[in-house]
Amino acid sequence: MRALAIAHFVLTGVLGLTLASAGPAPVREPQFAELPSLRFSNQTTGESALVRLYDDLGHVDQNEATRLDVLLADARDPKNCAAITLDRRTLQLAVRAALHFNVREVQVVSAYRKPGPRSEGPHASGRAIDFKLPGVKAVTLASYLRTLPRVGVGVYTHPKTRFVHLDDREHSFHWLDASPPGRTWRERSLGGGTGLTKRDAAYARSDDWPENTHPPPDVAPERGATQ
Repeated sequence: MRALAIAHFVLTGVLGLTLASAGPAPVREPQFAELPSLRFSNQTTGESALVRLYDDLGHVDQNEATRLDVLLADARDPKNCAAITLDRRTLQLAVRAALHFNVREVQVVSAYRKPGPRSEGPHASGRAIDFKLPGVKAVTLASYLRTLPRVGVGVYTHPKTRFVHLDDREHSFHWLDASPPGRTWRERSLGGGTGLTKRDAAYARSDDWPENTHPPPDVAPERGATQ
C-alpha cells in the first residue's frame, strides 16, 4: 500500500509540474470565433467549399488552408490536375478583402498555375490569386487591396475578364490591364513611387489579419512564416 501511495504521489507531482510548465490553456478569442466561413469557388471546375481560414485562437487553420490547396489546384487539364501549397498570406489577404466588403464568397478565376510554355509568374509558386467578390466591382476591390503593403495588385478591365490579381511580394506593384483573356499586351503601371515604398517599409504581420482583429501573441510581429 505504501508503494502505491508513493507512486500516486510521484505521478501527481509530475503531472502537476507538467501542467504548470505548460502554462494557462489558450484562450478562445471571440473576435475569431465569430468570423464566418467563406465559400471559395473554383471558376474552372465549378467546385466550391465552405472554408473557415482561422481557428478560434486566430491562427491560420492549416487543415482548412490545405482544403484550398486542393480546391484551387490548376485544373486547366482535367486529366492532370496539379496542386501546390498556396501562399498563406495571399489567402489571408483574400479573406481580409471579402470580410471588408461583407461578402461570403470568393470566386477564384485562377490560383496555382503549373508553369509550361508560359512562366505563369507568381501563380507558378502559389503566391497569386485572381478573383472576384460578388457585388463588388473589380476596380473597387483593387482599390482596397492597393491600400495593403507588400502586394502585387492588377485589375483586369476587359468585358470578358473583370477580375483582380493579388500576389504576395516584397515590393508592391500595381497595374491596370485591359487585355482580352490570355493576353497581357495592354498592361499599364499605376505608379505609386515613394508612397508604396514607405507603406511596404511599415509592414507588420497584423496587416494580414482581418480588420478589427489582432494576431495571437505567438505570431511574430514581422514578416515570416504564418502560424
